[in-house]
Parts: sequence; C-alpha cells; structure tokens
Amino acid sequence: MAAENGMDLEAKQLAEETETVKISKGSSATKRIWKKRPDKRTSATGRAHKRSTAWEKRKRKRDLVREMKNKQILYIQRIKAERAEEKRKRDQRRQYREEQQRKNEIVQIIKDPKKIKKMKKKHLRFIQKADTDALRKKNNFK
Repeated sequence: MAAENGMDLEAKQLAEETETVKISKGSSATKRIWKKRPDKRTSATGRAHKRSTAWEKRKRKRDLVREMKNKQILYIQRIKAERAEEKRKRDQRRQYREEQQRKNEIVQIIKDPKKIKKMKKKHLRFIQKADTDALRKKNNFK
C-alpha cells in the first residue's frame, strides 16, 4: 500500500505540474502579440439543427420575398403613374402654348402668288400655310 500511495503521490504531482505549465502553440504568424488565438474552430462549435425551425425560416423567407415583390410592383406602378401624369401635363402645356401663340400671331393673308415669287429667301422662311377659313370667321373677312 505504501508503494501504491507513493505512486499516487507521484501521479498527482505530475498532474499538477502539467496543469500549471501551459504549453504554448507558438507565436502568431503575423507576430501581433495582442491578438489572441481562437480556442476552437468555428466548425467545432456545436450547432443544434432543428427541422421545425428550418421550415419556419423557409416560410418566413418566402413570405418576405413575396412581400418585397409586391412592394416592388407597387413602386413601379407608382413611378409609371407619375411619369404618365408628367407627360400628360407636359402635353397640355405645349398645346396651351401653341394655342396662345396662334392667337397672338399677326396674320397677313396673301392672295397673289406673284408676291410670293418676288419675296426673298429670308421672308419665305417665315411663311406658313394655314387654314384661312377660321381666320376669316374670326376677323370677319369676306
């Protein structure tokens, strides 16, 4: 028994020595002493896989995708409506401007074609053909 007790004591002493002395794995490759080495690899961390949560995650993800698609469609529709409205207003303004310009024009009806033939190119650029019936009614011409 004394021999066994002696062996036990030696084993305990050895165990204590190995516990107190930590074996270093060496310095880091980058020699940055303030950086600590990770104790475990990320692959070693225990992850519990539950089938029920995976289904719920997939369902949640599907719902999110569906919701995002709906929002995207609404956004696109809103943008198209805004652009259509802008185009309509732009056309309306252009039409109004043209009407006002036609009202303010000084019109001179040329009945004699010889007059046109005698005109210079500069003046010919400004000549426009127009429906004179509306002008005659407006100005009470015969």
